Amino acid sequence: MRTAALILLLITPGLAAMAVCAHYLAAEWSALNATHARFEALVAHNADLRRLFIVDAQEDMHRINAFAEGVGFMLGALRAGPGIHGICVMPRKPREGGVDATQRRDNIEAASRRTR
Repeated sequence: MRTAALILLLITPGLAAMAVCAHYLAAEWSALNATHARFEALVAHNADLRRLFIVDAQEDMHRINAFAEGVGFMLGALRAGPGIHGICVMPRKPREGGVDATQRRDNIEAASRRTR
């Protein structure tokens, strides 16, 4: 029951946020690269200052959007991380017919006393 709660409340929404943000981050990254290439081409051809300001503003817009998508990706990871950690450190039930950790420790201590 606790595992299902961790999966439903933390891991699944965190991974979904990471996937959505990664998708939009990839699109923004390619748009940022295209806008930067256009800016460099205009600089190389000595374009007028008005066109340079427009392309620079577009580049800044894509840069801010890429930053925001990267932050969203990290927030999704921060949401999924504690859920994964919670599953990893959750105490496990002993297997049927198996030995739990307390019994194992007692067996090791008893064996070490016998060898002395």
